[in-house]
Amino acid sequence: MTKLEKLNVFEIGRELERPFSVRAIATVGDMLFSIYICQGTLEWHSHLDNDELFWVCEGTIQLESAWGDVQLRPGELAVVPKGVRHRSSSGARASVLLVRCGFFPNRKNGRRRLYAIAGESKLKRASLHGVLQTLTLPFQFRTVAQVEDSVVQMAWGEGTWPVEIPASHDVLFFVLDGAATARTPQGMVHLHPGDLTVVPRGAIYQVSTIQGTALVQVTRKDVQGG
Repeated sequence: MTKLEKLNVFEIGRELERPFSVRAIATVGDMLFSIYICQGTLEWHSHLDNDELFWVCEGTIQLESAWGDVQLRPGELAVVPKGVRHRSSSGARASVLLVRCGFFPNRKNGRRRLYAIAGESKLKRASLHGVLQTLTLPFQFRTVAQVEDSVVQMAWGEGTWPVEIPASHDVLFFVLDGAATARTPQGMVHLHPGDLTVVPRGAIYQVSTIQGTALVQVTRKDVQGG
């Protein structure tokens, strides 16, 4: 079984020097997580086989699309559906977590949208901290966004979290606030804001947190919650 690895999105972002540079950092099932530096304006484009999630870590970006425009600040995210023309821009350096299918996306099932109809739908912005403020019960994950077959979910809690053992799918845990510890028989990692780790499918594991901790998890959408 692979030992858990801790990654920090802020540290990785600071290592990328060139505008529009991208570094792949993790996979969760068939979803690829990358850190992207937005500085300037990209050309208009679309992905015929990929939904693409933009999750801002630092700075502010403007996400323009055929479904409308949104401005994203730290802790905010939006999903551009497959086939929708879009571009991202930022006057100052911003680091963004990109989530999209990384393995044979053209073989995935689901509706392919080749063009967007004006007024048909709108690009939606979601705020992780905004969702957090609506959560009343601990350990109850609520879905914030969906990209392909995976969901981004939020929850808060203190103590040992109820988890599915063994993990039926890869699960990424990201600390938004507070501190968490993830343990497997192979060891443990201590996580603080901006840190993430991926628990692999089939792992026996435990997650515990201190008071005031908010966690984001990304996994397949057939998990409970939300």
